Amino acid sequence: MGDDNVKKCGRTYLAAVVFSSNLATFMAGVLLTWSSPVFPRLNTINDDNPFGKVVTPSEQSLISSLLPLGASLGPIIAGLLTDRIGRKKTLLIFSGIPLAGASITLIFAKSILVYYIARFIAGVGVANTFVVIPIYLSEISEVSIRGMVASSFGFFCAVGQLFSYSVGPYVSIVTFNTICAVIPILFVLTFLFCPESPHYSISKKDMNTAQVSLSKLRNMSTEDVDRELKLIKENVENALKNEGIILDIFTNKGYRKAFLICLGLFTFQQFSGILAILFNASDIFAASGSSLDSSISAIVIGAVQVFACLITPIFVDRLGRKMLLQLSVIGMVISEIPLGLYYFLKDHDYNVESISWLPVTCLIVFILTYAWGLGSVSWILVGEVFPTNIKAAASTMVTSYCWFLAFVVSTLFLSLINLMGMGGALLFFASCCCVAIVFTFCFVFETAGKTIQQIQEMLNK
Repeated sequence: MGDDNVKKCGRTYLAAVVFSSNLATFMAGVLLTWSSPVFPRLNTINDDNPFGKVVTPSEQSLISSLLPLGASLGPIIAGLLTDRIGRKKTLLIFSGIPLAGASITLIFAKSILVYYIARFIAGVGVANTFVVIPIYLSEISEVSIRGMVASSFGFFCAVGQLFSYSVGPYVSIVTFNTICAVIPILFVLTFLFCPESPHYSISKKDMNTAQVSLSKLRNMSTEDVDRELKLIKENVENALKNEGIILDIFTNKGYRKAFLICLGLFTFQQFSGILAILFNASDIFAASGSSLDSSISAIVIGAVQVFACLITPIFVDRLGRKMLLQLSVIGMVISEIPLGLYYFLKDHDYNVESISWLPVTCLIVFILTYAWGLGSVSWILVGEVFPTNIKAAASTMVTSYCWFLAFVVSTLFLSLINLMGMGGALLFFASCCCVAIVFTFCFVFETAGKTIQQIQEMLNK
């Protein structure tokens, strides 16, 4: 009976820690789609518009794109500090505080410049969340449930995006930003009581703190906790002994090949137009002329993302990484081409009322196929194709590159619309997905079921 109580308490405590840490993930998801419900109010003069004027396309573009620009710096901060001051302090200082500070600033903002600054700061918090939370979750969970705990990150992010789509259109901008501010404040207040990663404590030779943390997180006897501590210590010591540097990525053939594959995947991920679509979902639906309210359409997209996050873990090992990526980019092409053609016809004054259902249908397929492949498997491969000694340096560079590309695409999106129309912009993104099909077939290889050693041997061929 005593063992059952220990097991129950351990799992309950772990669940509470996972929930607390993922409040930052939830907030990151909210901020990724924050602009979708806000922009329609900024595009008209109304009591809810804090500027008292209509924002210009270039101003709207900057509000969107400054978040990923700030996010491109986040991984560098995380890379420098996660192993120096710990996962917990990094998350509290460089995720919680920027996320809360940005939202509080937006409550009182009356000028475009303040919006720019707040969105940039929010980006720093979002990126640190994306880098450090997965590390923290993997290090506090036991092996038997590590996959489930790790998948909670994607789920909370998707739920945050759905929350933004569902709540944002129906409350004032000030109320929405106030709600947004409460979430990271709750994260900071609850995460203060969460333990540091046992892996970090051991790396700093603080065995007492590691033992206390692990005892709270596990449903184990003292002997089992000591046994796991010993195993973690061996792994940490081996990793520290063989720690690599950034230069190794370019001088080692296998590392270089892995790096180029990851850069390719993230190039196609961002040039699929995913963030531009998420940031501007309400405007895209409003431009479609569909009878379905644009806010409701955006909510449908958010719900599809949540569903995709629930089913992806089921298929990622059964079908393999490469096949999921291939199915993903093919599905994105199949959905984005007709979507682009729809807007192209509408831009040229063709009557499209009979197919007004097409934009929502295409975007549902696009989001679903993106989420189960290019959106998730790309990140999985980053964790698999690099060995432990170089993973931190490689992940930092790849993540910064990804967010910088997101900044570029978000900045160019409205310019592309002005230049080519909505249809032309979407067809441009679809053409990038066509190239991605060739890339995944020719350069990506299967990693499912393979050891790190086997993967490195394939990369060095």
